[in-house]
Amino acid sequence: MSLRRHWQELFRHEQWRTGIVDAPIAAFLESGYRPRVRWLPTPGRRGFYADPFGQVSEQGLTIYCELWLAGRERGHLVALDAAGRTVRPLLGFPDDVHLSYPYVVEEDGELYCVPEAWETGEITLYRLQPGERPHWDFAATMVPEFPGVDPTLFRHDGRWWMAATNRGTDPDADLHLWHAPALRGPWTPHRRNPVKQDLASARPAGTPFAVDGMLYRPAQDCSQTYGGAVVIHRVLRLTPEEFEEQPVARVAPERRWRYNEGLHTLSGVGNITLIDAKRTGIYPTLCWRMLRRKLSALGRH
Repeated sequence: MSLRRHWQELFRHEQWRTGIVDAPIAAFLESGYRPRVRWLPTPGRRGFYADPFGQVSEQGLTIYCELWLAGRERGHLVALDAAGRTVRPLLGFPDDVHLSYPYVVEEDGELYCVPEAWETGEITLYRLQPGERPHWDFAATMVPEFPGVDPTLFRHDGRWWMAATNRGTDPDADLHLWHAPALRGPWTPHRRNPVKQDLASARPAGTPFAVDGMLYRPAQDCSQTYGGAVVIHRVLRLTPEEFEEQPVARVAPERRWRYNEGLHTLSGVGNITLIDAKRTGIYPTLCWRMLRRKLSALGRH
């Protein structure tokens, strides 16, 4: 390993920041579109919010996202309001695994969430139980024995679809699809899984959307760095036997942003879009922890 790579592992760590764009997600299809972003406050230098997804209700906008803190070494899920204030932690999800990408969908007046929890070895659906102390109940195991990364739900041609990559092979490149007659399943794998193997365009990056009857799918470009940019694809064919898409727009962080080294979520909710962007910084706690691990590994050899 090069000296530069050792330096980056020890002293440079990703910091993400979530923002709100007051425009629908379809605006990002426009050539040269430059969004005006309202960046939300961060939880401090020792952590960040990332992977934002939203719901609009009578109470206004709720943003579901990952909260990552340097001392915990794993993400957990929280809900924020439109000003970036923490509304509540998201209760009912496993608390002993890394959680991120809390993808939410509504059906029949109820809110569901399928978070990334690849350490459980399966993709699981949860349903929100409202009340004075809202919590999430297990609703269904969607895909057993599959460590799914960034599971993404959408409807197309009268059925439910789900996209995710495989942590067990390549989480940034191996795209899998499933389809089902109902949200709770049963879920059937696409006949061509993995339908795509490409660092620049496979891993899901937010909410698919339709414009003029055409389906569009945001995907991460991880070819140069993890979460370097989002590429929006027009889906040309999607059936249980076929899948074809083509890139039509690329959404990258702007140089004028403080967080300008990557962008990996494009999430539409009504007439707004949620994004996140990254920079690399120094977490002293992580630096010492990484250094101790490397010294411990050297001592065993």
